[in-house]
Amino acid sequence: MRYKAKIDWWIAASVCIGLVASVAVAATVKAYWAYGVAVLDWALVFGFCFPQSYETTATALVIRAGMTKRTILYSAITAVRHSSDSRSALALSLDRVQIEYSSGELLIAPQSQEAFWADLEARAPQLSRRGHDLVAVLG
Repeated sequence: MRYKAKIDWWIAASVCIGLVASVAVAATVKAYWAYGVAVLDWALVFGFCFPQSYETTATALVIRAGMTKRTILYSAITAVRHSSDSRSALALSLDRVQIEYSSGELLIAPQSQEAFWADLEARAPQLSRRGHDLVAVLG
């Protein structure tokens, strides 16, 4: 199943203002390097951040952000937790989900979190509910 990413309006507005500002500055200074910075800004946002989606397949969670794709096998997931961590992340919302897996952790923000959690719980048998979190059962 595919889940859309949640985007907080104020984060979207900040990103849009930054993108428009970089073009406005380039047009004002009329310098080639400024246009290069503006193009780089746009490439970063649309190459690595937007659009985002999260897909649960038969064997893995697939996270798409811009032109990037990350696949995390269910068997590698050790915990799934609610998070409002403000660290820099691909998630464009502070209503986040922290995915902990064998080689690190990742912050995402699915729009329909309850459906996402239920889907992950059904697909990753090593995870069980502990309060609001999903954690790996030892043993």
